[in-house]
Amino acid sequence: METRPFGRTGERMPILSLGCQRLVDEEGCSEAQAVEILNTALDRGIRYFDTAFIYSAGQSESRVGLVARERRDEMWIASKLYEPGAEAAKRQLETSLKRLQTDHLDEWRMHDVLSFERLDALTGAGGALETMLWAREQGIVRNISISGHTNPQVQIEALRRYPFDTVLCAVSVLDHFIYSFAEEFLPVAREKNVGVIGMKVFAYNRLGFVAAEALRYALGLPLTTCIVGCSTLEQLLFDLDVAEHFVPLSDPERLELFRRVLPMVRPDQMPWKSVAWRGTEWSPR
Repeated sequence: METRPFGRTGERMPILSLGCQRLVDEEGCSEAQAVEILNTALDRGIRYFDTAFIYSAGQSESRVGLVARERRDEMWIASKLYEPGAEAAKRQLETSLKRLQTDHLDEWRMHDVLSFERLDALTGAGGALETMLWAREQGIVRNISISGHTNPQVQIEALRRYPFDTVLCAVSVLDHFIYSFAEEFLPVAREKNVGVIGMKVFAYNRLGFVAAEALRYALGLPLTTCIVGCSTLEQLLFDLDVAEHFVPLSDPERLELFRRVLPMVRPDQMPWKSVAWRGTEWSPR
């Protein structure tokens, strides 16, 4: 599988990575299935694994930990904090490390920074950024990150305030049409040598009817890697096949993909771009 430089981390990452949110019971994925998916991903060359403190009350992190305790050196583990305060962030970090059965995170990320107000709370006095910097000084966290689904201008402002090592952002083909991270944010990230991880590739499975083309679209953007969520081994194997044989979309293929998905560019189909994720109206800028 193709690898690409990961910003200023000094690492190279395969273009396909695994999002671990769906490796949980509520997605119909048992513990045994989750372990099989994680081990298969590693065996096939995936290195990057994304999870979060709040995913399924910790079950996602705990299942990643079942594999990390045996194969930690092969894994780049990224987790996320949600509460904006410094003390709450420290408690979350301690819990995440226990669940993941590790003594450090390769990457710790501010989760879902969808507004300037949330960015202010996270980066201001007494905010989670203080704990993130402390954790990096202690060697508990190697890289500091931020994520955004909604407004790329928030993440651009975040990079003005602090030199985040990496950013996780929404890059589905649907995102091309409104508040586009590909158009607005990626050029800024490239200029600052920030590692970029793409997400929402399949738009919560809404793009299943064009799955291969949707993944090829996202992998063709100027980023390092894309995380894909899987709850079955078959889904992972499909994504691996596309990534291992990746060819960028031709211009005609890209235009045809745009034509097919354009009717889906609506708040109810893209809740991450809507007010409070309700899917009723577009989030204001």
